[in-house]
Amino acid sequence: MVREKLLESGLSLLEEKGFNATGLQEISTAAGVLKGSFYNYFPSKDAFAVEVIRYYTVQHIARWEQLLDDSSSEAPYQALEEVFLQLVRRYEGADPKKGCLIGNLAGEISEASEDCRLAMKAAIGDFKAILTKRFASGQQTGKVRSDLTANQLADLFWDAWQGSLLRMKIENSAQPVKDILETLFGRLLVPPGILQKEE
Repeated sequence: MVREKLLESGLSLLEEKGFNATGLQEISTAAGVLKGSFYNYFPSKDAFAVEVIRYYTVQHIARWEQLLDDSSSEAPYQALEEVFLQLVRRYEGADPKKGCLIGNLAGEISEASEDCRLAMKAAIGDFKAILTKRFASGQQTGKVRSDLTANQLADLFWDAWQGSLLRMKIENSAQPVKDILETLFGRLLVPPGILQKEE
């Protein structure tokens, strides 16, 4: 219970302020826990950040899967597009625009903490596994280009999505994520033959 409170408070603060600007006292106070108790659950701030990254990943993977299960689309690939459009609508209503914890922390601590870097690498792998599976399904039904592997498309999608989230934070607008989804789903993921016919 206390451990989860610390993780929840830490997640919120790290999303809002980043790693370096967030202190252990602040995390403990937000969780309603004495600072000394923090070390009963986490040996260091780095170790805590690793657990926050894992906690964030489990939460968001579960949210992705729930959204995919609840999607009105019967096709796995179309469901993926629907889910990302739902995420964009959430970003539009959020202020400030927090983006993705992994992307936010990557530039701040990936070189300073090997444990955090490995935790982020594993998290990205988990997210990309979902994308790869959905793109492979789309390739089987002819909805997704097959001149690139599903894994290559997942890399492309993840990198473009993360870049748009960073721009969203800088511009304080969801327009970059809306634009990249339109480009990805409307052009880059579409089989070249289909795109040429439409044009």
